[in-house]
Amino acid sequence: MNHSDNPQPLSEETSYVSHGLLIYDDEGEAFVETVRNNAFGVEIEVSHIDRFEESPISYLQPGGHLLVAASTAVIERLLHVAIEHQLSIGFLPLPNQKLLIRQYRLSSHLERNLEVALRDSPQAVDLIDCDGRLMQFKGIVGEIPLADMGSSEKPKGIRRFLYGLNHGVRQLFTMTLQAVSIVTANDKSISSAVSGLIIRHSRPRDFYSRFVGGEYSMRDGQVGAILISPFSVIQYISFLLSAFSSSTRKRSFPASVGQVRSSTIHIEAGHSRWLHVDGALKVALPVTCSVLEDAVRVNAPGEFWEANPQSEIHKESVRIDNLPDEKESAKYRGKHIPLFSYASEEHFRDLFGALRDDAQVNGLYIVFMILSALLATLGLLANSAAVVIGAMLIAPLMAPIVSLSMGLLRADASLINASWMKVTLGMVLVLLASLLVTLLLPALELTDEIKARIHPTVLDMGIAIVSGIAAAYSKSFKEVVQSLAGVAIAVALVPPLATAGIGLGLGEWQVFWQAFLLFNTNFFGITLAAILTFLVLGYSDMVKSKKSVIAIVVVLLVISYPLYLSFHDTVTRQRMAEATAQKHFLIGGNAVLVRVEEESVSGDEPERLELRVVVNRTLAPGEREELKRKLERIYQQKLRVFATVEYILE
Repeated sequence: MNHSDNPQPLSEETSYVSHGLLIYDDEGEAFVETVRNNAFGVEIEVSHIDRFEESPISYLQPGGHLLVAASTAVIERLLHVAIEHQLSIGFLPLPNQKLLIRQYRLSSHLERNLEVALRDSPQAVDLIDCDGRLMQFKGIVGEIPLADMGSSEKPKGIRRFLYGLNHGVRQLFTMTLQAVSIVTANDKSISSAVSGLIIRHSRPRDFYSRFVGGEYSMRDGQVGAILISPFSVIQYISFLLSAFSSSTRKRSFPASVGQVRSSTIHIEAGHSRWLHVDGALKVALPVTCSVLEDAVRVNAPGEFWEANPQSEIHKESVRIDNLPDEKESAKYRGKHIPLFSYASEEHFRDLFGALRDDAQVNGLYIVFMILSALLATLGLLANSAAVVIGAMLIAPLMAPIVSLSMGLLRADASLINASWMKVTLGMVLVLLASLLVTLLLPALELTDEIKARIHPTVLDMGIAIVSGIAAAYSKSFKEVVQSLAGVAIAVALVPPLATAGIGLGLGEWQVFWQAFLLFNTNFFGITLAAILTFLVLGYSDMVKSKKSVIAIVVVLLVISYPLYLSFHDTVTRQRMAEATAQKHFLIGGNAVLVRVEEESVSGDEPERLELRVVVNRTLAPGEREELKRKLERIYQQKLRVFATVEYILE
């Protein structure tokens, strides 16, 4: 606190009380000397709270003026005294009393607060009585983690923040929705399920003010209840972020927030036993909180009176459209709030019906699988990327895989069997169609489009997983279902199978196994990702077919090894190619410039490497062998080197 600031009267019209009584506790004792030596000519009597409570009558005069520099609990006791003896009161907040400063728009400087506290212009404000305890700021039932960490009167500064953060994060994952019942002054009954409930009668500049609709005032004769009912931890975090990023003038409530305003609010809650008042007091539930209109006269700056206008209209209001109805809240009540929300019954019913249809084999599926297989095979053999993309678009293989994922998530045997049969039939049709086309066409060779599908790496697994997420998400929401075609292009299912069929037709077993490995990477990656996505979207509270999912994970781990080796080999080749892209070798005592123009991998041992060698003379057989050995040391394997030699004529 800055004790060197000595403000003078604001104007000739500003008047101050002639006498005042300062009540302080141990922490407020530091203020005594400054208050006694005030610059406004006010005679101050002082008393420690312990001495005052021994004989309060000896200190009090009717219509007198109190100054308070003490804890929140002491202030609550002195408010009772002020009401009983019709005293006015001025506040001198302690350094850690952030709530008091916010509530009455006070300053962090003692002298400025003292000037306001000594004015002879107090005005009446309402207080909230909760079964005999006076509420100044707010009361909380249940849990509202991380909402106002800075309001704690525990440690100061960064310690306060870390204390609130640690406590809030632990609460975040133990929140439950509990039944709550509210009855208003007009006998309107509200029943819902909430994680937390805030009682207040003003709108200070704090976290909760961002969700308060209308104008709250300490002079409007009403008490408000803000009900918070998130369906998931993610929804609650979204609620917090929207609060911290939104204007305090925000009028619309988030999806999980409701509000009740009345002159009296009676509260009963399922599991909570206490209403925590002003962070310092506890009142046992059930509790009735009522407005004491014009209960006490206080001194406050002009900003406070502007924010708390007098209101003669006491209109009760209830806004609970965003709270869960009885049916929805029953799914969560008494349980820890899940990380992700459960899908609604209607949404789940619509999706499950669509997935069951997708799992059924029909004539269109067979026709389109054969057409996509033929198109993919011809596109691969013709080295036409456009034709291969066309085959991806018309291939209906993605739909039963997504259905299989939902079946595994919910352990639905009929959906699993139908989806698996449909996927298997599609695989067989593609392999047979591509094998037949390959056998009918003569003298075929491996095109670039085929080669592109016989070197799968871990990157392909990443593509499959992301595509599985996109496929499940697209299927879940009708407004983005058209994106499923894009997902089909992103992760090719039919072209790898067609490539495997071509490998069978050509007798190239390496081509078959590599292409089939790519298909399995896509298949299992999509399946696992779709399962997890449906879980996140709330279509099940847990994976019910755990053995099947564990099997998928094991297969993916097994597949990952050859994919990693292939990826490592690709990266190694690229680095080596860059290393020899233009390099001088010392051959036979002379420098030879070597440029690697192309690497052609046939799948045989040793591998084929094509080079262009620039020399200024003919290399002898021994020098050519020396160059080959140096290249093999760089590539760390045996090579068949095919060199095109260029001569520099000087």
